[in-house]
Order: sequence, then structure tokens, then C-alpha cells
Amino acid sequence: MQTVKKIGDGILFGCMVFLLFLVVFESFLHIPSWLAIAGRLHPLFLHFPIVLLLIAFFTLWIPAINKGTDNEWLDLLRLIAAISAVITAIAGMLLSLEDADEGNVLLLHKIGGIVTAILAFLFYSYYPLLAKHTAFTKPFTLVAAIAIIATGHWGASLTHGENYVLAPVLNLQRDLPPPDKAIVFTDIIQPILENKCASCHNPSKLKGELLLTDTEGVLAGGKSGPLFIPGQPDTSLLIQRLHLPMNDKKHMPPASKPQLTETETALLYAWIRSGAVMEEPLFSLPEQDTFRILSTGYLLPSGPALPAYDFKAADEKKIIALNNNYRVIVPLGKNSPALSVNLYGRNTFSSKTLEELLPLKQQIVELNLAHLPVKDEDIKTIRQFPNLEKLNLNYTEVTPAGVEQLASLTRLRELMLSGTAVTAPSLEKALTTPDLRSVFIWDTKIDSGQLQPLTSKYPHVLFETGFADKEGSVMQLSPPIIKTAQGIFSNAINIEIRHPFPGVEIRYTLDGSEPDSVSGQVYTEPISINRSLTLKATAHKKGWYGSAPAQSTYIKQGFVPDSVSLITAPDPKFRAEFPGVITDGALGNYTNLGNGEWLGYQKNEAAFYLFFNNKISPGEVMIQMVKNTGGDIFPATRIEVWGGLDEGHLQLLGKRINPLPEKSEPRNSLQETIALTSSEVQCLKIVLYPVHTLPSWNRRKGEPGWVFLSEIVVN
Repeated sequence: MQTVKKIGDGILFGCMVFLLFLVVFESFLHIPSWLAIAGRLHPLFLHFPIVLLLIAFFTLWIPAINKGTDNEWLDLLRLIAAISAVITAIAGMLLSLEDADEGNVLLLHKIGGIVTAILAFLFYSYYPLLAKHTAFTKPFTLVAAIAIIATGHWGASLTHGENYVLAPVLNLQRDLPPPDKAIVFTDIIQPILENKCASCHNPSKLKGELLLTDTEGVLAGGKSGPLFIPGQPDTSLLIQRLHLPMNDKKHMPPASKPQLTETETALLYAWIRSGAVMEEPLFSLPEQDTFRILSTGYLLPSGPALPAYDFKAADEKKIIALNNNYRVIVPLGKNSPALSVNLYGRNTFSSKTLEELLPLKQQIVELNLAHLPVKDEDIKTIRQFPNLEKLNLNYTEVTPAGVEQLASLTRLRELMLSGTAVTAPSLEKALTTPDLRSVFIWDTKIDSGQLQPLTSKYPHVLFETGFADKEGSVMQLSPPIIKTAQGIFSNAINIEIRHPFPGVEIRYTLDGSEPDSVSGQVYTEPISINRSLTLKATAHKKGWYGSAPAQSTYIKQGFVPDSVSLITAPDPKFRAEFPGVITDGALGNYTNLGNGEWLGYQKNEAAFYLFFNNKISPGEVMIQMVKNTGGDIFPATRIEVWGGLDEGHLQLLGKRINPLPEKSEPRNSLQETIALTSSEVQCLKIVLYPVHTLPSWNRRKGEPGWVFLSEIVVN
């Protein structure tokens, strides 16, 4: 027994030293993958100290047992309890280093675990002394027991979320409002995030520096960048993580957590695709908007508000089997047998994709095939859906012959043919469908003269020509597409701009100002540039609202440094590939700050040297930074550029002072220029100072802000 005790004493002491090392040097450590396995054993170990320490404490409260202070078996119990407590704390520290989570509860849990380990070590090491002073021993065990219970409670909150135990009696499930009263984010999106995501992304446990409990946190994104890109669900981080394989470490939610339903996933996808609006009413969206349609069915109560159908519900297993990332099938409403189908991904679509839906042909009442390469032969499959009420063929490859075949869909109520080759004669044949009430034909060859006879013959049909929506409001054009990628260039380049709608006038500016229908230059041919500038372009057409601006920045490359030297180290999470990243001639993608293109600083200024083999006379320095106030990322409050023939003989050549941005300013990339006084130099020293104290309106007011930079250009 003495040999076992000596070995145990050595293990306990060594583990305690290692734990204190982790505590002291936590911010400097990066654990290898093989050691991460030990961290993931934390949930396995944590039950041992809870039980063993409480039993060991309990023995001190029983006089008959307490008299036997030299009992070897009780001493072994205390040793095992202490070792398990310290090992559990070590595993917890390693796990926190791997996940890099943040949050108040996580911090409390870590502190509680460390305190518990220290108390367990003291309880075993000084037990003979404690046993002789019973007036001190019992309060000691009470304090230690409270520490164990509190640490366990904080750990449970991290694992299962706050109020996990009391949730059944607190009735935390919010009532769904009727669709006509619903607010998009508050009533539809936020409840999904709270139920399935907030247990890991809340103020208490800020996993990945992502907060999903309020609008500001959702818009800010996390350490991997923005959560979504409005209008681009397929490239949005949120959708990508949801669609990863279940066994992938980055799949969200983790496999151990409740997963989103198909309906919830479809809602998030459609929300981002429709522009990710936040505080607008649901019914402010167009009636044909996919998100509005899905949300209406999601919010409707069971039974009375839904249309009655004379067919049975489909086999749920068939629906699950046919659902995938590019084909989303959801019920039209709760307890409704009717199905809504949305297909996405032009490159993944084929005729087989449609044919595979035939087992559900009786139940499909809505089918969205917009922007897919649907051809006339696919209409043969679509005609086999006898209960189809809504069909979206916008911007497909259907010809007039295919449109004529749609007349056999006797229950069709809404038909969308915008951007197709439909003609007035082919449309007239489709209009013989008895229940048809709405047809979308904007951006087609059917003009007002051809439409007039159809309007008179079919007065019950509302023809949408693209000039106004169903409420009579004028619609807005989409922004132009700037085909020439923004970035840094050496020689003169040509910038090409286009718009998918015919007859659109594109106006642009080259000074960063906003063009409109009367200001700015009219785009007629590619624009040749040979200097740094910011291009903004808007689209305009009679009968439409002008588009929002599209923007690209082009930087003329100047003096390229021969070497770069780091003065202050960036944060380990955002160190990129220094020094090449800031002079590689490529602007960083600000939608993903963890992509290796950015250097991030928070606790100290960003400072570095640029060295040139030959003397240069720079006139300005351009620095690319990021502004994302919701994510605590601000432009540098002060930028200094020093120059000289070597780092020992520098003088201030230029500086820039930036005011704090306002809360409502949008997230974007900044290319800030600092003018320099004339001087011959071979060394430049550049210093950027982050915001020292975040403003009172920020969620982390009083803490230091971040500054991110990706590229420096000297001209």
C-alpha cells in the first residue's frame, strides 16, 4: 500500500504542476492534435471527482469514521479523488484550448474546475492537519462541496444550455404569431436559432466568437467571418455548416445536439436567398417569395387555416429519402398533405432530378424550378403532377412549345415565366387552364400590344409585367454585375460591367460617389484604368426603381518591398502567413477573416517594417482594413508611417486619425490612404493602433477592439 501511495503522490504532484502551467501560459499555447484527444476525455473524467470527493468529505462528518484517521483505504480514496479532480481540470483546460470558446459561463466553469482541483490537492496533502482541527475541517468541506456543485452546474449549462433543468416548468416555448402579424427575424428565424444553435452561441458560451441570441450578433458573425451573405445561401457559412456530413467536426449543430428539421433548414436557406431581411413584416415580402410561402405554412396553426385537399399524405420516408442539399421538400403547412418543392443548383440539375419526384406526384402542389436548365422534355414530367397549383419556371430554357403543354395542369393557379422565350400565342394556350389567376411574364418578348387582347379575354388573370408587384408598388432592379474582379493590378486593365435584364442602362462613377439615373457616366464599353480607384455602378430602366450600387476597388501596384519584418505579433488566431500576406498583391476577402489572408490585432498595436534594396520616394501608403462594428472590428484609430534609410533613423512621414464609426454603419472593406511628405527612404515603419475601449453601444463596451489588415501598397 505504501508503494501505491508513493506512486500516487508523484502522479498527483506532477499533474498539479502541469495544471498550473496550463493556467499560467494558456494564452500562449497551441496543443497538437494527439493531445486534443486527452481534452475530449473531460466529460468522461468529470464524474469521478464529483462522487469521490463528496464521499471523502462525507466521511469527515461521521465521528465513528473520523476517529480512524490512519485508515489506509480512506487515505487511498482521498488520493484517487484528488488525482481525478486534477486530471479532470487538465482535460478541461486542453478542451478549452482546442475549441477556443468564450463566454462568462465558460470562464466560471474553468475557474471552478481549477479551484476544485486545488482544494482536492490540499484536502489530500494536508488531511492529517485538517483532521486535528475539526472546527476548520467542516467549513472547508462545505466550501469545497459548493465549488464542486457550482462547477458542475456551469458545465451543465455549457453542455445543455441555460435553464435546461427548469425548461419544462418555465414554458419557454414561444407562441407562433399568425403569418400576417409575423416579423421575419423575431418570429421565424430567431426561434430556430435559439432552439437549435444558441446553446453553444450565447453570451455564456461564445463558441467561435459567434453570438446567435440577438440581431447584432447574427449580423456580426464570428471568427470565421460573416454568418451569411444576403442573396447567396450556397456560399453562406451558415448553410455550408448545416449541410456538412454529420461526422464532420464543423457540422452544425454538433451530432450530439438536436438537429434542425428539413423545414427549418429550408426556411434558413430561403431567408438568406430572399435577402436575409430582419425586422420587416413577413407579408412585406412578395407573395411569390419562397421564404414567405414556407414561413406562412410554418406559422399556420394545425387544421382550420389550411386548404383542404382530397389526397392522402405521402410516405414520410419517401420525403426524407428525396430531400437533399439541392432539392428541398417541405409540407405546405402543419398537418397538410400538400408539399412544396424547391430545386437549387444549376450544375446539379438534370431530368432525373424531376423524375425522382414522381412518387410524390399526387402531393406536390408547388414546384420552384427558377434559374435551372429546364427544357421542353422536362414539361412531360411536370404534367404528371395533377394537383400542381404553383409553378415557377422563371429564367429556364422552356420554349413556346413547352409552355403550350402546361394547359393540361387543370389546377394551376400561379404560373411564372419571366425571362423565358414565351410568346403571346403560346401563353394563350396555357391560359385555358380554368383555375389560373396569376401569370408572371416580365422580361419576356410579350409587349403591351400583344398583352392587351389577352387581358381582355382573360379578365380574371393578373398579368405581372415586371413594372409593379401585386400591391402596385414599383419593383427594384438588381445591381449590375462587375465582371472584372477587384484587386491590385500592375498594368492598365479593362473593367467590364453587365446586367442580366435587356434594355437596362448602367451608370458608373470612378471616385467612390453614388451614381443615379442622371449622374455618373453611362456604360457603353469596357472602362480602361491605370490608377487606383473605387468604381460604383447602378442599373436603371423605365418603370423600375434604380438598383442598389455594385462596388469594386482597384489598386495600382507601386513600390514592392524586398522584405518585411514583424515588430509586434498578431493574435495567434489571426496570424495568417506573415510577412507575405500583406504584400502579396491580393486584397483580402473580408467575408471570411479566418481564411489566412488577414492579420488580426487586439491587445497591442500592429507594427512592422518594409525594407527596399534601392532608395524610393513614396507619395502615399494604402492599407486594406475591415469595418464590422457588430463584430468588434474597427478601423485603426491612428495610423503612422515613419521612413528613413534604415530602422535606426526614421522620421514621421504621415499619419491618419480615424473617428469611431457609428453603430449603424455597414460591414465592409476599407482601403485607407495616408499621404506622405517627400523623402528618399529604404525603410518604412507602419503602425496601426486598435480601438483601446469599445464604445458604450457595443456589446463588449469597455474592452479593446480588433483591427484587421490584409494588404499594404506603397505608391
